[in-house]
Amino acid sequence: MVDPKNIRTIPFFADLDDDELAVIAEVLHRKEYKRGETVCAESEKGSKLYVLKKGEVKACRIAPDGELFTLVVMKDGDIFGEMGFLDDRPHSATLVAISDIVVLTLDRKDFEGLVESNPWVVYKLLKNIVYTVHAIVRSMNTRYMDMLNYMWGRKRGY
Repeated sequence: MVDPKNIRTIPFFADLDDDELAVIAEVLHRKEYKRGETVCAESEKGSKLYVLKKGEVKACRIAPDGELFTLVVMKDGDIFGEMGFLDDRPHSATLVAISDIVVLTLDRKDFEGLVESNPWVVYKLLKNIVYTVHAIVRSMNTRYMDMLNYMWGRKRGY
């Protein structure tokens, strides 16, 4: 459990009122990682949603030569682990702390326990996860088009 006052300023929880924050704070867990520590590993089963309260973390994939390739750097307020949290499949990337970090975790079983007792809280959090995934897809589409334009020697234009 975390103090609801400590999550009020996190964008992921911004649309929750005080009562809803109290509900979700009951099932959140605080965890700290040191710089360089792996938060979760690619191909490892994931059932937690992570909310980055403080610090920076990088999402990496393992290249064929075994080296880690950084996909994205996340900062305060970002979420990660949302795909495994939703579909119960292994993580698609390794997440490594760039600095000392503080994360809040939400386990899928605890989240599912809120469905009957607090469906509105569940709805709001799922909506926020969808917005996050939507932003990721938009960014990937832009990067993909930039790559195609680069490969074909075209200038970026809309």
